[in-house]
Amino acid sequence: MLLEKVVAPPLDNNAYLVIDEKSLQAAVVDPALAGEDLLGLAEKRGAKIAYVLNTHGHPDPTADDESIRKATGAKIAIFELDAPRLEKNARETRWFLPAPPPPVKPDVLLKEGSEIKVGDLVFRTLHTPGHTEGSACFYIASEEALFTGDTLYAGSHGRTDTFGGSPAKMVFSLRRLKEFPPTTHVYPGHGPETMLGDESWLSDLVYPML
Repeated sequence: MLLEKVVAPPLDNNAYLVIDEKSLQAAVVDPALAGEDLLGLAEKRGAKIAYVLNTHGHPDPTADDESIRKATGAKIAIFELDAPRLEKNARETRWFLPAPPPPVKPDVLLKEGSEIKVGDLVFRTLHTPGHTEGSACFYIASEEALFTGDTLYAGSHGRTDTFGGSPAKMVFSLRRLKEFPPTTHVYPGHGPETMLGDESWLSDLVYPML
């Protein structure tokens, strides 16, 4: 696996280009406003972007979904519960984009356990609500790589006070991620990468009383 990361303004989103070295097929995870840079990196590597994988439907990580699809023919994938957000984002991005993007209709609606194959790489979908109702993480078992979006960061987690957020569901999602091997590489939506074994605070989370 080859991995390239671009930190995209204005909210310092991490956008990832994930390339299967054998086939040179690639996926973008959360393109944010890094579409031009990601396309350039793919061209430099001789890679073909086959999928855009969204960890959730907020406008900041999904801003360049459509521009990448138009440039490459890539399929846009998102967990089914967050799909409606992509069509609303045109109205919700005025606060950080000079011009709102067009509504996006996803090509692939993901469910718990859905798999996306990019060459020999298999991205397994994990439903991890808490930041949004349809937040998801993507796990590549062969690489022990976990793309966590705004669910898990190094030393913290994503906000739960926005529409669709839930502190209780976030705790359940984080506890679920803690069960992965400690050698798992975590690639979050913001901030530095980490190893799951370094996030010892996850063991202290207490399940809420429901």
